[in-house]
Amino acid sequence: MTYYRKATNNKLTAMMQVRNESHRYIRQVLDDLSEYVDEIVIVDDGSTDDTAAICASYPKVVSLGRSDASLYGINEMALKLRLFRRTLATRPDWILAIDADECFEPRFKDDVRGMINQTLLDWYAFRFYHFWHSTTHYRVDKLWAPVQYGPRLFRYLPQATYRWNHQALHGGSLPMNLVSEFPGTSSSLRIKHFGYAGSVEETLRKYQFYVSRDPNSDFCPRSHYDSMLDEHPILEPWVD
Repeated sequence: MTYYRKATNNKLTAMMQVRNESHRYIRQVLDDLSEYVDEIVIVDDGSTDDTAAICASYPKVVSLGRSDASLYGINEMALKLRLFRRTLATRPDWILAIDADECFEPRFKDDVRGMINQTLLDWYAFRFYHFWHSTTHYRVDKLWAPVQYGPRLFRYLPQATYRWNHQALHGGSLPMNLVSEFPGTSSSLRIKHFGYAGSVEETLRKYQFYVSRDPNSDFCPRSHYDSMLDEHPILEPWVD
């Protein structure tokens, strides 16, 4: 099938799921997104704090869905589909899938318009840098090393068929057939992930959550989960 691809004036829409983010990084993430995206779509996955109110206070948040019960770690595909469909209702040209604890490095905002206003590529993948108990140093050992690329930015083609991973956990942020069926590339731009930048106690809670939701390691090797508890991980300082 031949798809029509706009070369100019493409609208960039960020989509993000959130849950109990008010004391974490949500303001930093929304401040950053507001500088370069056109619209933001959010699904609040059962927050019990004022996360939804914070999100609603940002003018570029044009769609905010809420649920009473969390689906994360239970039926992740249903959660991703709900977010995706809400995003499609805003008629995006390009979609940036980003988490509430992630920010791109500063030069992304200068380059992103050139990336989306072209007709050859339909997606971009990025390296993730996992900041570890710090917002200045990231981890470089084991599977935490920033060598894996993950697609997070893609062109929405209304006539295309998109398929999602059925996993309950770690199913990916974008359609599973994106990389195999559409042209794209890996970018040198970097994503800063602050999910493990907090205290040791916070990391322990994340570890307990994952192993309770994935006791047989169906979705991730147990050795990777266990490495969250390493007492002496190898870190390097971040340089913009």
